[in-house]
Amino acid sequence: MPIRMTGLNSGLDTESIIAALMSAQRTKQTKVENKRTKLEWKKEQWASLNTKIYNFYTNSLSKMKMKSNYMTKAATSSNTSKVTAKASTNAATGSYSVEVEKLASAQKVTSGKLNGSAVRNDKGELVTDSSGKTVYEEGKITAKTKLIDLQDAGFGTGTQIKIESGDKSAYLQVDENTTVSDFVNKLNSAGLIASFDEKQQRFFINSSKSGKGNEFKISSGKMSDAQIKVTNDLKDLIGYDKLSTSNKNTADSIMAGLQSGTETVDDIIEKLTTLANDNTEKEAKQKATDLYTAEAKVKVHNEFDDEVSKELGIDKANLTDTDRKKYLEDKGYEIDKKKPLADAVKEARDKYEDKAAEKLIKSEDYYKDKIEDALKNGIKPEEVQRVRATGADIESDDAKYTFDDRMTRAVATNGEADRLAKEYAATMSTPLIDNSTDALKALGLSKIDGEAVNEGGNGNTVGMVVISAEDTRIKYNGATLTSDTTNITIAGVELNVLGVTNPGETVNISVTNDTSGVYDTIKEFVSEYNAILKEMNTFYNAGSAKDYDVLSDEEKDAMSDSEVEKWEGKIKDSLLRRDSTLGAIISSFKNNMMGVYTTADGNRYALSSIGISTSKDYKEGGLLHIRGDEDDPEYADSDNVLRKMLDENPDAVIGVFTSLADTLYSDLQKKMSATTMSSAMTFYNDKEMSSQLSDYKDEISKWQSRLDEMEDKYYKQFSAMETALANIQSQQNSLASMLGGGN
Repeated sequence: MPIRMTGLNSGLDTESIIAALMSAQRTKQTKVENKRTKLEWKKEQWASLNTKIYNFYTNSLSKMKMKSNYMTKAATSSNTSKVTAKASTNAATGSYSVEVEKLASAQKVTSGKLNGSAVRNDKGELVTDSSGKTVYEEGKITAKTKLIDLQDAGFGTGTQIKIESGDKSAYLQVDENTTVSDFVNKLNSAGLIASFDEKQQRFFINSSKSGKGNEFKISSGKMSDAQIKVTNDLKDLIGYDKLSTSNKNTADSIMAGLQSGTETVDDIIEKLTTLANDNTEKEAKQKATDLYTAEAKVKVHNEFDDEVSKELGIDKANLTDTDRKKYLEDKGYEIDKKKPLADAVKEARDKYEDKAAEKLIKSEDYYKDKIEDALKNGIKPEEVQRVRATGADIESDDAKYTFDDRMTRAVATNGEADRLAKEYAATMSTPLIDNSTDALKALGLSKIDGEAVNEGGNGNTVGMVVISAEDTRIKYNGATLTSDTTNITIAGVELNVLGVTNPGETVNISVTNDTSGVYDTIKEFVSEYNAILKEMNTFYNAGSAKDYDVLSDEEKDAMSDSEVEKWEGKIKDSLLRRDSTLGAIISSFKNNMMGVYTTADGNRYALSSIGISTSKDYKEGGLLHIRGDEDDPEYADSDNVLRKMLDENPDAVIGVFTSLADTLYSDLQKKMSATTMSSAMTFYNDKEMSSQLSDYKDEISKWQSRLDEMEDKYYKQFSAMETALANIQSQQNSLASMLGGGN
């Protein structure tokens, strides 16, 4: 704000005069600011109320719609340490006997302790003893250990391990790079829970589910030459080794499905061709990138001395390797001081040019366009010859860089994928030529077929142990029943089996009507309904605050904090008074509670006919009371009709509340549908309010500009007056001086 000197000639308190003039004008802006403040308060109040109504809608009201949430039957057990029970609404009342013969359990395998792994030197070569035999070391096997390095490994060329779990099959083809981790991952991908404990040097493998139907099998065998070839051809087609983990899992699933016969070529061909075409496209891009990188490197090489000359300010004709050395070192390239200068500079320069060429390929449009055109139209031998003519260091075999156009590549790849998929399915359907367990021995395993195994007897410390899967088996009222879990549901009664009963021991299960559970559910719903309705009634019927306006800062300073809070609270409490949106929601609540509903037995009921009514006190605004409820002092002495109805006709009570809740739910759902004025899941016009707040903000800003202009105008007018007075004063002084001088 500029510093103004006023009233020097007039003697007027200009600041106070202008402040008084502006105060009257600012009243209009203040009214807009007050409207904005009230609207902000109203929006906050609606947002809070909206959250409560929405929570009631999604929780209590939503639950009351579903018959499954009304537990009308209760089940008790005579021995909860052996069997617990729950009863659904359709369970028949009565007493039932249960004898538990077996509990469901999952199949578990603990491998034998692995003997050891081959020792390799720093070059990765096998270490042998004086007799030429491979040296093995115990206790050193890790997740990264290769299977072919395990002691007693029987993994010959084309060894395949098959894992069957439920309806899933997985296959692991062992090669020179397959690791312990790969085997564990394959077990897990088949739906098992597997790990390798490096401390114990054992595999631990469990079924993820209990029961005989979820047992698993592990076997191994050797693939024929034809099987090895078609597998490798199919993997080469899709670029298996370069796939991401996710795509490898997809490829494994495709191949397993074809081998086991659970998938046909028609089932998988689309996924297979996608993988194959992606690989073909990657190979084409790599060929094009290699070719044009070689061309880019020629450009970088030819321009190298120009760059050095420019950077060091030395004439190109006078450059030496010492200059090139300095340039390269400045760029961060290390010069090997142990080598002759020329050789060391050439080595560093090659690295520099390789990196610079890669940068050109990614940044210059010429090379990017060349690669994109190549991917679309292919690369012909003459293009390779053109690049070679630039002096590029490329292989003599043009086939290393040439490829067909994109359409030709796709057609050829699709055809090859179809051919190989059919050949793979046919070839792999033939049993492996050797199903011995030699390959599994190095893993501390033998063939696993679900049967219990304890190699080495009860004192076993080395051999494999297999605990077979079991089903739960019980006698229910004398009938033998089984389940693959410890939960069995019989005619609406859910049994949770915890332990085997002693011979001759029987657990009695009693099913009775559970009216107290339903009563508590209804009581809780009524309580929550009353709480939200009471709050809405309070807002809607609030007293008027027309004589209260938003306090200015000066007014707040003249009041205590409690007085300010009370004043503003009076305004806030009245903001939803007679609000039409709130009134519509309240009406929806009350009308649905006062409705009449037809139940499955064809009879019509209102809440009042099942013992729930409003008070005679109209001031309560439609709050509900359960007559005869002990927690309701007004009606505690009345007959509890609701309890009686639940005992005699629970389906009627449930029918009333599910219908009532469903209708109110639909009404509220419609009221919070998205419109131009409100967002989805919102009962009030939040969009409209946000728009109005934005308009108020703009209007306040415009008013501020007008007031600033007006204030400047007043100051200019008073300044002009002061100037005029100063001129008059000056003239008077001059005249007085002249008159005085004449005497």
